[in-house]
Amino acid sequence: MPPVKKPKAQKIEKVATPAKKTETTKEVVSGQLKKKLKPQGKQGPERGVVLVQRLPHGFFEQQLRQYFSQFGRVTRVRMGRSERTGNSRGFAFVEFEYPEVAQVAAETMDNYLMFQKVVKAKYIPPEKQAFNYFRTSVKRVTNKAGKQIFVSNLIQARQRSVTKQNDWNESACQKRTLANLNKIKKVQEKYKHLGIDFSNLVVEPIKKSKATPEASTSKDAAKPDKKKKEPKLEDLLGNTINEDSEDEDYVDASDDESDVDLAEDDSEQDSEEEEDLPTPPKKTLKKLQASADKLKRKPGTGGIQKKKVAPAVKAPKNDATQKLQLAAAKKLAKPLPKKAKKSKK
Repeated sequence: MPPVKKPKAQKIEKVATPAKKTETTKEVVSGQLKKKLKPQGKQGPERGVVLVQRLPHGFFEQQLRQYFSQFGRVTRVRMGRSERTGNSRGFAFVEFEYPEVAQVAAETMDNYLMFQKVVKAKYIPPEKQAFNYFRTSVKRVTNKAGKQIFVSNLIQARQRSVTKQNDWNESACQKRTLANLNKIKKVQEKYKHLGIDFSNLVVEPIKKSKATPEASTSKDAAKPDKKKKEPKLEDLLGNTINEDSEDEDYVDASDDESDVDLAEDDSEQDSEEEEDLPTPPKKTLKKLQASADKLKRKPGTGGIQKKKVAPAVKAPKNDATQKLQLAAAKKLAKPLPKKAKKSKK
């Protein structure tokens, strides 16, 4: 057989694979670091910053601004202060308008003796200023006494929580207990698979409903009107009108007959002296005297008197007992020794 010509293979053009696009990797930066970093979009004028360390006590913001203004214009000053107490930590940042001025100030103030302390100063050029050195939470606040103090956000939040916890109103306590109950419920849901149950331990507070004015009026209407009893004069004086007093300041006229006789004699003498006037009958005189002498004060009872001690009454002794006592005293008594008389020369 004659040879057969094979058809030529058709050339198939290969389709070029599309080139993969290189994805631009995004830089991951934390939120806190992003706040501290200077924004690159809004770049302001370049400033010079000087870090001053080992500052003496009493050299604060106002003194730093006044002292460093001799080198040039100072734009910002920040003192390193404690967030807990607000006291100085011994270092500060001073920003100048021109970097060259800041460099000169750092060179002159480095190793400078100030109030028995060697001050250290370091220049930070604009290229190395990666953080915002003047951002702080410590603020100057005027207290109730009118004094300016430095307080941080942490201390202010702590003071607010303390005042909130010290509020013992009924509504505040109820809100606090409800918030704690919600926390316990969340913990119970979290550990439910372990079989822990807090329902037996927790006691829910009693919710008091605000009484409506209609209910209060109905309650007042249901109650009978109780009239207030007015106190009597006898109750206030201790029933001293109808009864005799305990200290017996007043006695009847019958107890002291001699006083009545004296009064009668005085009345008779007065009647004899005044003969011109008509004498009233004796019966009326006696009645008047009896009514006047019903309440007669004892002598020495006016005002506050001291109690007089009654003298002790001695019992009368018999003659026999007296003789026995004298005999016993003679036996016990010894005669005194006689002194020898000196012979007279």
